[in-house]
Amino acid sequence: MGLIHTYVINMLAYMIVALPFYLLVRRSIVKQRKRPVKKSHEILLALFSLYLVGLASQTIIPRWTIGVDISTGKFFFDVYLFNDIASVNIVPFRTITNYMWVNSYVDGWDSISIVNLLGNIFVFSPIGFFIPLLWRRLDSYKSISFIGLGVTCFIESIQYFIGRSTDVDDVILNTIGVVIGYGIFVVWKVFSAYEKTVDLE
Repeated sequence: MGLIHTYVINMLAYMIVALPFYLLVRRSIVKQRKRPVKKSHEILLALFSLYLVGLASQTIIPRWTIGVDISTGKFFFDVYLFNDIASVNIVPFRTITNYMWVNSYVDGWDSISIVNLLGNIFVFSPIGFFIPLLWRRLDSYKSISFIGLGVTCFIESIQYFIGRSTDVDDVILNTIGVVIGYGIFVVWKVFSAYEKTVDLE
């Protein structure tokens, strides 16, 4: 699970750095609109926005390194837009099958298989939960599925140009993750409505 831990730490680092910038921008927007704000909505919007920053850090922000060359003392900032091991897969379920059956048969369920299968599903689940929670007009299976498919297709398209692997199976897994997130939202909404009914009684 060390690989998953690394991804989470990297996402959190980007989210922490983005927090003050988000607060400044959001405060400016709220002031310009001059409308009353709901604290719970603002907290949820902040969490969702920071989550998107974390997601972008692991999907569409190019890999980079920064530091000082010990031998020369010169500062460097390198961005990597090419990767010799990056690949493109346009055959549905090829990668999924490989991780589920071939890898598990040869080496067992290693961390790479878990990250690519479960990670690709659950890292996108918050989209399906937060969007209908924040914008009720999008509270439908059709809307969330369309958004999930659109977001994942956009990400995979960008990855093709920044030295990352592009895989149609990632689109499938990510979209499933968004739908699962929406399913959790629906359960939460039903449970909340039930609680309100009980309280009224």
